[in-house]
Amino acid sequence: MTEGLSSREEGPVNKVIVAGGPTLVRAALTKVIDASGTMRVAGTAAHSKDLRDLLDAGVDADVAVLDRSHDNGQLDGFTALITEVCAVARTVVFGAPSDQEVDAQVRAGATGVLGADVSASQLIAALETVCQGGLVVALGTAPAVNKAQGRVTPELTRILSVRERQILTMLSSGQDSASIARDLGLSPLTVKTHITHMLSKLGFRRRGHLIAFAYESGLIVPGVTPTSFIAPRLQAAS
Repeated sequence: MTEGLSSREEGPVNKVIVAGGPTLVRAALTKVIDASGTMRVAGTAAHSKDLRDLLDAGVDADVAVLDRSHDNGQLDGFTALITEVCAVARTVVFGAPSDQEVDAQVRAGATGVLGADVSASQLIAALETVCQGGLVVALGTAPAVNKAQGRVTPELTRILSVRERQILTMLSSGQDSASIARDLGLSPLTVKTHITHMLSKLGFRRRGHLIAFAYESGLIVPGVTPTSFIAPRLQAAS
């Protein structure tokens, strides 16, 4: 059964559903959200079934925060849940376990993907951005990203080479170094070297930071940038 609905009504605030994860995590998220002054928790749910019961009951929500532990951690089941919830409310994933999942979750419809160690202020800023129509990626110590534009920024084309942009696009679309190397006819070591150079050029420490930058810069446009189109487009741009 669902865990309850908030009865507080204080002006024009965004309404949030918090679903999944340990009980204490849901309680902490609820406390942070309710204290924001711009949002309130309209309902909480422990499991996917409870979440569906909330939505079927017509609980009004602007955004749903889904803990990544839904559906026993299975990616396919979780992305299907994202798509289902997105038909009703904007969706933010909390506790993304790996950089490689970001693209799958965004393509499923999520407009926010947050690591488990984001701060309270990052959480609130991300939810506010999503409610305003933006897309946020915040993994680990990576900054929150609001990607509102759909074009590649001059900064990206100035800093990174065509080959580096090609590899970054494929990396951000969920491919690992081995599959990128195979598709481009390169050695895995060459691909890893390009990734290391990009980290150095951009001042990042993790691949997740590169993925966040790819969304921020407009290199990746959710639902519009299939990997099969990457090579021809970048080769033409060169």
